[in-house]
Amino acid sequence: MELRHLRYFIAVAEAEHFGRAAQQLHVSQSPLSRQIAQLEEEIGVELFVPSGRGVKLSAAGKSFLEGARATLARAAVAIEDAKAAAEGRTGRVVVGFEGGFAYTGLLPKVVSIFRARHPRAEVRLQPLVNETQLSALRDGRISLGYGYEAPEEDPLIRSRVLFRDRIGVVLPKEHRLASRRSLKMADLRNERFILGPRQANPRLYDDLLAAFRARRQPLTLVHDEADGEAQLTLVASGEGLTFFAESTAAIVRIGAVLKRIRDLDVEFLGRVVWRASDEKDPLVRSFLEITASVHAGR
Repeated sequence: MELRHLRYFIAVAEAEHFGRAAQQLHVSQSPLSRQIAQLEEEIGVELFVPSGRGVKLSAAGKSFLEGARATLARAAVAIEDAKAAAEGRTGRVVVGFEGGFAYTGLLPKVVSIFRARHPRAEVRLQPLVNETQLSALRDGRISLGYGYEAPEEDPLIRSRVLFRDRIGVVLPKEHRLASRRSLKMADLRNERFILGPRQANPRLYDDLLAAFRARRQPLTLVHDEADGEAQLTLVASGEGLTFFAESTAAIVRIGAVLKRIRDLDVEFLGRVVWRASDEKDPLVRSFLEITASVHAGR
């Protein structure tokens, strides 16, 4: 049984005449009669009985009409849903993001624009540290990932650097260097530092250590803390200094200040990653296009 059999049957049932139904369907009467005969043979009942010069529904035909209309209606909904998904009007995007991305303001703008453009699509935001984003992406648990660590070469993964943000040092407000406008690396000699674990951002971790090593200046680590808020609390409590992106200076308020280090050329790399196989997915593509547009307007 095909959908056209149901459309032909409904047309004849409503017209109560094969000829008029054929005209409405823009087909010849003979093929229409054959299609109805095939339908009756397939379901094993007579759907129409003669009535004057036309036909009327049999008892079985009346029962079948309700189901035929419902089937066509469901098929129309399924077709529309399929088209909407193909055009990116429905579906779901799961976005993994490193917590620090909230400080840039980029991702909230992207999500807001995306939701306005795709009101029927679902966006789910999932906090994920850098080191788990790639595995979540490969496993299909997220659609895109926003973080600070560039992925290693992988033909299955695509990435794009969104911004580069210089690193500054965060000091307690009572620190001897807190009143200076900017600092040099030599000013930080003999200071103690709080860093996140290396696996969270290996490139940044290694770049910082290499920069201090190049100056023959040891970087003394006293805490291994991944959470940014916890790092700020430790700094404000006098446990040591830490490094934040310069663009986050506005969030470093209570008990701490962020200062530029003039001769430290180390950067955060804000990036987005996605699966190569999803590049033609309309929702993922739209998310990436909006991301690029928002980034360009920063």
